[in-house]
Amino acid sequence: MYAIEAKNISKTYRLYRKPIDRLKEALFRRPFHQSFESLSNVSFSIAFGDSIGIVGENGAGKSTLLKILAGTLTPSSGEVVINGRVTALLELGMGFHPEFSGRQNIYLNASLLGLTQGEIREKEPEIIDFAEIGAFIDSPIKTYSTGMVMRLAFSIATSVDPSTLIIDEALSVGDQYFQQKCIDKMLSLRREGKTILFCTHTMHLVNELCSHAIWLHKGAIQEMGIATRVTSMYTDFLRAKMDRGPQRPEAQPSASHPTDDSPTPSIFIKAITLNGETGPISLEYREDLHIVLEFESLEDRPFWVAMGIKRNDELLCHAVSMARDVPKPLQGKGTGSVQLTYRSLPLLYGQFSVMGYVFDESMLHCYHILNSSPITIVPPAQWRQEQGLLDLDHEWKILRDLK
Repeated sequence: MYAIEAKNISKTYRLYRKPIDRLKEALFRRPFHQSFESLSNVSFSIAFGDSIGIVGENGAGKSTLLKILAGTLTPSSGEVVINGRVTALLELGMGFHPEFSGRQNIYLNASLLGLTQGEIREKEPEIIDFAEIGAFIDSPIKTYSTGMVMRLAFSIATSVDPSTLIIDEALSVGDQYFQQKCIDKMLSLRREGKTILFCTHTMHLVNELCSHAIWLHKGAIQEMGIATRVTSMYTDFLRAKMDRGPQRPEAQPSASHPTDDSPTPSIFIKAITLNGETGPISLEYREDLHIVLEFESLEDRPFWVAMGIKRNDELLCHAVSMARDVPKPLQGKGTGSVQLTYRSLPLLYGQFSVMGYVFDESMLHCYHILNSSPITIVPPAQWRQEQGLLDLDHEWKILRDLK
Protein backbone atom coordinates (compact mmCIF):
# COMPACT_ATOMS: atom_id res chain seq x y z
CA MET A 1 0.00 0.00 0.00
CA TYR A 2 1.23 3.46 -0.92
CA ALA A 3 0.59 6.83 0.72
CA ILE A 4 -0.29 8.32 -2.68
CA GLU A 5 -0.89 6.71 -6.07
CA ALA A 6 -1.41 8.83 -9.18
CA LYS A 7 -2.67 6.86 -12.15
CA ASN A 8 -2.62 8.55 -15.57
CA ILE A 9 -3.62 11.96 -14.21
CA SER A 10 -4.55 14.53 -16.85
CA LYS A 11 -6.05 17.99 -16.47
CA THR A 12 -7.40 20.05 -19.36
CA TYR A 13 -8.64 23.60 -18.94
CA ARG A 14 -11.05 25.44 -21.22
CA LEU A 15 -9.82 28.93 -22.08
CA TYR A 16 -12.43 31.47 -23.18
CA ARG A 17 -11.55 34.82 -24.77
CA LYS A 18 -14.69 36.47 -23.34
CA PRO A 19 -17.08 35.46 -20.52
CA ILE A 20 -20.03 35.42 -22.93
CA ASP A 21 -18.37 32.63 -24.90
CA ARG A 22 -19.36 30.22 -22.14
CA LEU A 23 -23.02 31.07 -22.73
CA LYS A 24 -22.61 30.80 -26.49
CA GLU A 25 -21.10 27.35 -26.07
CA ALA A 26 -24.08 26.18 -24.01
CA LEU A 27 -26.67 27.69 -26.42
CA PHE A 28 -25.15 26.76 -29.77
CA ARG A 29 -23.67 23.39 -28.71
CA ARG A 30 -20.33 24.06 -30.38
CA PRO A 31 -16.96 25.00 -28.88
CA PHE A 32 -16.08 28.62 -28.25
CA HIS A 33 -12.95 27.80 -26.24
CA GLN A 34 -9.38 26.67 -26.62
CA SER A 35 -8.18 23.62 -24.69
CA PHE A 36 -5.03 23.80 -22.59
CA GLU A 37 -3.61 20.56 -21.19
CA SER A 38 -1.94 21.38 -17.88
CA LEU A 39 -1.14 17.73 -17.04
CA SER A 40 -0.83 14.75 -19.36
CA ASN A 41 -0.90 11.12 -18.16
CA VAL A 42 1.11 11.66 -14.99
CA SER A 43 1.64 8.46 -13.00
CA PHE A 44 3.72 7.70 -9.90
CA SER A 45 3.53 6.07 -6.47
CA ILE A 46 4.80 7.49 -3.18
CA ALA A 47 5.58 5.15 -0.31
CA PHE A 48 4.74 5.98 3.30
CA GLY A 49 7.49 8.06 4.88
CA ASP A 50 8.99 9.16 1.58
CA SER A 51 9.78 12.80 0.83
CA ILE A 52 9.32 14.02 -2.74
CA GLY A 53 10.39 17.29 -4.31
CA ILE A 54 8.41 18.62 -7.27
CA VAL A 55 10.49 20.80 -9.61
CA GLY A 56 9.88 22.43 -12.97
CA GLU A 57 9.49 25.74 -14.70
CA ASN A 58 6.54 28.07 -14.21
CA GLY A 59 3.56 26.61 -16.06
CA ALA A 60 4.90 23.05 -15.94
CA GLY A 61 1.84 21.84 -14.00
CA LYS A 62 3.31 21.62 -10.50
CA SER A 63 0.57 23.54 -8.67
CA THR A 64 -2.15 21.77 -10.66
CA LEU A 65 -0.72 18.40 -9.66
CA LEU A 66 -0.49 19.31 -5.97
CA LYS A 67 -4.06 20.66 -5.95
CA ILE A 68 -5.29 17.38 -7.44
CA LEU A 69 -3.35 15.36 -4.86
CA ALA A 70 -4.71 17.59 -2.08
CA GLY A 71 -8.28 17.07 -3.33
CA THR A 72 -9.02 20.73 -4.09
CA LEU A 73 -9.06 20.15 -7.85
CA THR A 74 -10.61 17.34 -9.89
CA PRO A 75 -8.58 15.75 -12.71
CA SER A 76 -10.04 15.58 -16.20
CA SER A 77 -9.06 11.91 -16.32
CA GLY A 78 -7.13 9.44 -14.24
CA GLU A 79 -7.30 8.43 -10.61
CA VAL A 80 -5.68 9.46 -7.33
CA VAL A 81 -5.60 7.06 -4.37
CA ILE A 82 -4.78 8.64 -0.98
CA ASN A 83 -4.22 6.69 2.22
CA GLY A 84 -4.19 8.59 5.51
CA ARG A 85 -4.84 12.23 6.46
CA VAL A 86 -3.51 14.81 4.01
CA THR A 87 -2.90 18.46 4.87
CA ALA A 88 -1.87 20.93 2.22
CA LEU A 89 -0.35 24.39 2.26
CA LEU A 90 -1.13 25.65 -1.22
CA GLU A 91 -2.35 29.19 -1.93
CA LEU A 92 -1.77 31.56 0.97
CA GLY A 93 -4.97 32.29 2.86
CA MET A 94 -6.80 29.23 1.54
CA GLY A 95 -9.25 28.14 4.24
CA PHE A 96 -8.96 31.45 6.12
CA HIS A 97 -11.74 34.02 6.57
CA PRO A 98 -10.29 37.54 6.21
CA GLU A 99 -12.70 39.06 8.77
CA PHE A 100 -11.96 36.45 11.43
CA SER A 101 -9.07 36.80 13.86
CA GLY A 102 -6.08 34.51 13.71
CA ARG A 103 -7.41 32.58 16.71
CA GLN A 104 -10.83 32.14 15.09
CA ASN A 105 -9.18 31.01 11.88
CA ILE A 106 -7.27 28.36 13.80
CA TYR A 107 -10.59 26.78 14.74
CA LEU A 108 -12.02 27.25 11.23
CA ASN A 109 -9.00 25.88 9.38
CA ALA A 110 -8.31 23.01 11.77
CA SER A 111 -11.99 22.01 11.59
CA LEU A 112 -11.72 21.83 7.81
CA LEU A 113 -8.74 19.51 8.32
CA GLY A 114 -10.85 17.15 10.40
CA LEU A 115 -10.03 18.04 14.02
CA THR A 116 -12.70 18.18 16.70
CA GLN A 117 -13.20 21.28 18.86
CA GLY A 118 -11.58 19.48 21.78
CA GLU A 119 -8.52 18.55 19.71
CA ILE A 120 -8.20 22.12 18.46
CA ARG A 121 -8.36 23.54 22.02
CA GLU A 122 -5.61 21.14 23.02
CA LYS A 123 -3.37 22.14 20.10
CA GLU A 124 -4.18 25.88 20.14
CA PRO A 125 -1.25 26.94 22.41
CA GLU A 126 1.21 24.90 20.32
CA ILE A 127 -0.07 26.47 17.07
CA ILE A 128 0.12 30.02 18.43
CA ASP A 129 3.57 29.45 19.93
CA PHE A 130 5.00 28.07 16.65
CA ALA A 131 3.48 30.85 14.51
CA GLU A 132 5.11 33.58 16.65
CA ILE A 133 2.73 36.37 15.61
CA GLY A 134 2.20 37.65 19.15
CA ALA A 135 -0.79 39.87 19.92
CA PHE A 136 -1.85 39.78 16.26
CA ILE A 137 -3.40 36.37 16.95
CA ASP A 138 -6.58 38.24 17.96
CA SER A 139 -6.50 40.66 15.01
CA PRO A 140 -8.35 40.03 11.72
CA ILE A 141 -6.45 38.04 9.11
CA LYS A 142 -6.97 40.85 6.60
CA THR A 143 -4.51 42.97 8.64
CA TYR A 144 -1.75 40.32 8.38
CA SER A 145 1.24 40.48 6.07
CA THR A 146 1.76 37.56 3.68
CA GLY A 147 4.55 36.30 5.92
CA MET A 148 2.26 36.29 8.97
CA VAL A 149 -0.42 34.40 7.04
CA MET A 150 2.18 31.82 6.01
CA ARG A 151 3.37 31.43 9.60
CA LEU A 152 -0.13 30.71 10.85
CA ALA A 153 -1.05 28.46 7.92
CA PHE A 154 2.12 26.38 8.25
CA SER A 155 1.68 26.10 12.00
CA ILE A 156 -1.88 24.78 11.60
CA ALA A 157 -1.03 22.41 8.75
CA THR A 158 1.82 20.76 10.65
CA SER A 159 0.06 20.55 14.03
CA VAL A 160 -2.82 18.29 12.97
CA ASP A 161 -0.58 15.19 12.79
CA PRO A 162 -0.93 14.60 9.04
CA SER A 163 0.08 11.36 7.34
CA THR A 164 0.99 13.39 4.26
CA LEU A 165 2.02 17.06 4.08
CA ILE A 166 1.82 18.91 0.74
CA ILE A 167 3.53 22.31 0.44
CA ASP A 168 3.48 24.48 -2.70
CA GLU A 169 6.05 27.31 -2.64
CA ALA A 170 4.61 28.69 0.61
CA LEU A 171 8.02 29.02 2.28
CA SER A 172 9.20 31.54 -0.34
CA VAL A 173 7.31 34.41 1.35
CA GLY A 174 8.69 33.88 4.85
CA ASP A 175 11.70 35.54 6.42
CA GLN A 176 14.94 33.59 6.67
CA TYR A 177 14.47 32.78 10.38
CA PHE A 178 11.01 31.30 9.94
CA GLN A 179 11.99 29.50 6.73
CA GLN A 180 14.67 27.67 8.70
CA LYS A 181 12.14 26.95 11.45
CA CYS A 182 9.79 25.45 8.87
CA ILE A 183 12.60 23.38 7.36
CA ASP A 184 13.51 22.04 10.81
CA LYS A 185 9.85 21.14 11.37
CA MET A 186 9.65 19.33 8.04
CA LEU A 187 12.83 17.41 8.84
CA SER A 188 11.26 16.44 12.17
CA LEU A 189 8.11 15.22 10.39
CA ARG A 190 10.25 13.23 7.98
CA ARG A 191 12.04 11.54 10.90
CA GLU A 192 8.61 10.67 12.31
CA GLY A 193 7.81 8.81 9.09
CA LYS A 194 5.45 11.37 7.56
CA THR A 195 5.11 11.61 3.79
CA ILE A 196 6.09 15.01 2.35
CA LEU A 197 5.52 16.56 -1.09
CA PHE A 198 7.37 19.82 -1.50
CA CYS A 199 7.30 22.14 -4.51
CA THR A 200 10.00 24.80 -4.81
CA HIS A 201 12.35 26.54 -7.23
CA THR A 202 15.20 26.27 -4.70
CA MET A 203 17.15 23.15 -5.57
CA HIS A 204 19.23 22.96 -2.39
CA LEU A 205 15.98 22.72 -0.37
CA VAL A 206 14.87 19.76 -2.50
CA ASN A 207 18.22 18.07 -1.91
CA GLU A 208 18.09 18.82 1.82
CA LEU A 209 14.48 17.84 2.46
CA CYS A 210 13.70 15.18 -0.13
CA SER A 211 14.99 11.72 -0.91
CA HIS A 212 13.42 11.67 -4.39
CA ALA A 213 12.23 14.27 -6.89
CA ILE A 214 9.89 14.59 -9.86
CA TRP A 215 10.70 16.99 -12.70
CA LEU A 216 7.59 18.18 -14.53
CA HIS A 217 8.03 19.66 -18.00
CA LYS A 218 5.08 20.90 -20.05
CA GLY A 219 2.62 18.88 -18.01
CA ALA A 220 4.45 15.54 -18.19
CA ILE A 221 7.08 13.81 -16.09
CA GLN A 222 10.47 14.55 -17.63
CA GLU A 223 12.46 12.66 -14.99
CA MET A 224 11.98 11.16 -11.54
CA GLY A 225 14.33 9.42 -9.16
CA ILE A 226 16.99 10.27 -6.57
CA ALA A 227 16.63 13.96 -5.65
CA THR A 228 20.24 15.00 -6.27
CA ARG A 229 20.25 13.36 -9.70
CA VAL A 230 16.93 14.91 -10.80
CA THR A 231 17.80 18.40 -9.53
CA SER A 232 21.18 18.21 -11.25
CA MET A 233 19.52 17.31 -14.56
CA TYR A 234 16.97 20.09 -14.13
CA THR A 235 19.69 22.61 -13.26
CA ASP A 236 21.67 21.57 -16.34
CA PHE A 237 18.53 22.09 -18.44
CA LEU A 238 17.96 25.59 -17.03
CA ARG A 239 21.59 26.57 -17.47
CA ALA A 240 21.59 25.37 -21.06
CA LYS A 241 18.37 27.26 -21.70
CA MET A 242 19.93 30.47 -20.37
CA ASP A 243 22.88 29.95 -22.70
CA ARG A 244 20.61 29.46 -25.72
CA GLY A 245 21.89 31.29 -28.79
CA PRO A 246 21.61 31.11 -32.59
CA GLN A 247 21.67 27.50 -33.78
CA ARG A 248 25.07 26.63 -35.21
CA PRO A 249 25.15 24.51 -38.37
CA GLU A 250 27.59 22.06 -36.81
CA ALA A 251 25.38 21.61 -33.70
CA GLN A 252 22.51 19.85 -35.47
CA PRO A 253 21.13 16.89 -33.48
CA SER A 254 22.90 13.63 -34.08
CA ALA A 255 23.39 10.35 -32.28
CA SER A 256 26.01 11.98 -30.03
CA HIS A 257 24.11 15.20 -29.30
CA PRO A 258 21.22 15.74 -26.89
CA THR A 259 17.96 15.51 -28.86
CA ASP A 260 15.43 16.95 -26.38
CA ASP A 261 14.28 20.56 -26.55
CA SER A 262 17.14 21.81 -24.36
CA PRO A 263 19.85 23.67 -26.33
CA THR A 264 23.24 22.11 -26.85
CA PRO A 265 26.15 24.02 -25.27
CA SER A 266 29.06 24.60 -27.62
CA ILE A 267 31.19 22.39 -25.36
CA PHE A 268 29.44 19.76 -23.29
CA ILE A 269 30.00 16.63 -21.21
CA LYS A 270 28.70 13.45 -22.81
CA ALA A 271 29.21 11.00 -19.96
CA ILE A 272 31.00 10.34 -16.67
CA THR A 273 32.12 6.81 -15.84
CA LEU A 274 33.28 5.69 -12.40
CA ASN A 275 35.70 2.77 -12.31
CA GLY A 276 34.41 1.77 -15.73
CA GLU A 277 30.72 1.95 -14.77
CA THR A 278 28.09 4.48 -15.86
CA GLY A 279 25.62 3.45 -13.13
CA PRO A 280 25.84 3.59 -9.31
CA ILE A 281 28.92 2.00 -7.74
CA SER A 282 30.08 0.97 -4.27
CA LEU A 283 33.63 1.51 -3.05
CA GLU A 284 35.37 -0.18 -0.17
CA TYR A 285 37.24 2.04 2.23
CA ARG A 286 40.45 3.47 0.69
CA GLU A 287 39.67 2.00 -2.73
CA ASP A 288 40.96 3.91 -5.78
CA LEU A 289 38.44 5.96 -7.77
CA HIS A 290 39.05 6.36 -11.51
CA ILE A 291 36.82 8.99 -13.14
CA VAL A 292 36.61 9.27 -16.93
CA LEU A 293 34.85 12.32 -18.36
CA GLU A 294 33.89 12.25 -22.04
CA PHE A 295 33.28 15.59 -23.76
CA GLU A 296 32.47 17.05 -27.16
CA SER A 297 33.44 20.47 -28.50
CA LEU A 298 31.51 22.07 -31.35
CA GLU A 299 33.82 25.08 -31.59
CA ASP A 300 37.55 25.57 -31.89
CA ARG A 301 38.12 27.42 -28.63
CA PRO A 302 40.22 26.62 -25.53
CA PHE A 303 38.56 25.19 -22.44
CA TRP A 304 39.33 23.54 -19.12
CA VAL A 305 37.77 20.49 -17.48
CA ALA A 306 37.22 20.40 -13.72
CA MET A 307 35.77 17.75 -11.43
CA GLY A 308 34.70 17.55 -7.82
CA ILE A 309 33.20 15.17 -5.31
CA LYS A 310 30.09 16.18 -3.35
CA ARG A 311 28.14 14.44 -0.61
CA ASN A 312 24.44 13.73 -1.15
CA ASP A 313 23.55 16.79 0.96
CA GLU A 314 25.36 18.98 -1.63
CA LEU A 315 28.45 19.51 0.54
CA LEU A 316 31.42 19.93 -1.80
CA CYS A 317 34.17 17.65 -0.48
CA HIS A 318 36.86 18.37 -3.05
CA ALA A 319 37.22 20.02 -6.46
CA VAL A 320 40.15 20.41 -8.83
CA SER A 321 40.64 21.91 -12.29
CA MET A 322 43.02 20.82 -15.03
CA ALA A 323 44.24 24.44 -14.99
CA ARG A 324 46.04 23.64 -11.76
CA ASP A 325 48.08 20.74 -13.11
CA VAL A 326 48.08 20.85 -16.93
CA PRO A 327 50.23 23.43 -18.81
CA LYS A 328 47.63 24.44 -21.41
CA PRO A 329 43.88 24.07 -21.97
CA LEU A 330 42.16 21.66 -24.31
CA GLN A 331 41.21 23.04 -27.72
CA GLY A 332 39.66 21.90 -30.99
CA LYS A 333 36.46 20.45 -32.42
CA GLY A 334 35.44 16.84 -31.84
CA THR A 335 35.19 14.39 -28.96
CA GLY A 336 37.68 13.51 -26.27
CA SER A 337 38.04 12.30 -22.71
CA VAL A 338 40.11 12.93 -19.61
CA GLN A 339 40.73 10.79 -16.54
CA LEU A 340 41.07 11.87 -12.92
CA THR A 341 42.23 9.34 -10.34
CA TYR A 342 41.87 9.58 -6.58
CA ARG A 343 44.28 7.12 -4.98
CA SER A 344 43.17 5.51 -1.74
CA LEU A 345 40.05 7.69 -1.45
CA PRO A 346 39.84 8.76 2.24
CA LEU A 347 36.09 9.44 2.39
CA LEU A 348 34.15 7.87 5.23
CA TYR A 349 30.84 6.06 4.79
CA GLY A 350 27.96 7.71 2.94
CA GLN A 351 26.71 8.50 -0.54
CA PHE A 352 28.57 10.84 -2.87
CA SER A 353 28.72 11.76 -6.54
CA VAL A 354 31.12 13.36 -8.99
CA MET A 355 30.38 16.72 -10.61
CA GLY A 356 31.97 17.39 -13.99
CA TYR A 357 32.47 20.96 -15.24
CA VAL A 358 33.62 22.52 -18.52
CA PHE A 359 34.94 26.10 -18.21
CA ASP A 360 36.23 28.62 -20.71
CA GLU A 361 39.89 29.63 -20.73
CA SER A 362 39.34 32.33 -18.10
CA MET A 363 37.64 29.84 -15.72
CA LEU A 364 34.78 32.35 -15.34
CA HIS A 365 32.16 30.94 -17.71
CA CYS A 366 30.86 27.40 -17.24
CA TYR A 367 29.67 25.77 -20.45
CA HIS A 368 28.23 22.62 -18.92
CA ILE A 369 27.83 20.72 -15.64
CA LEU A 370 26.98 17.04 -15.31
CA ASN A 371 26.38 14.96 -12.21
CA SER A 372 27.51 11.33 -12.09
CA SER A 373 25.67 8.34 -10.72
CA PRO A 374 25.88 7.83 -6.92
CA ILE A 375 28.98 6.49 -5.20
CA THR A 376 28.39 4.58 -1.95
CA ILE A 377 31.39 4.34 0.38
CA VAL A 378 31.36 1.16 2.45
CA PRO A 379 33.82 1.32 5.39
CA PRO A 380 34.92 -1.56 7.59
CA ALA A 381 32.07 -2.59 9.90
CA GLN A 382 33.96 -1.58 13.04
CA TRP A 383 34.28 1.99 11.75
CA ARG A 384 30.57 2.69 11.27
CA GLN A 385 30.57 4.98 14.32
CA GLU A 386 33.38 7.20 13.09
CA GLN A 387 32.36 10.85 12.76
CA GLY A 388 33.21 13.43 10.12
CA LEU A 389 33.80 13.40 6.40
CA LEU A 390 37.34 12.11 5.93
CA ASP A 391 39.61 9.52 7.47
CA LEU A 392 42.81 11.57 7.61
CA ASP A 393 46.14 9.88 8.24
CA HIS A 394 46.89 10.22 11.93
CA GLU A 395 48.90 8.73 14.77
CA TRP A 396 48.22 8.47 18.51
CA LYS A 397 50.95 8.63 21.18
CA ILE A 398 50.59 8.39 24.92
CA LEU A 399 53.08 10.90 26.22
CA ARG A 400 52.35 10.35 29.88
CA ASP A 401 50.45 7.37 31.22
CA LEU A 402 48.39 7.34 34.42
CA LYS A 403 50.17 5.89 37.43
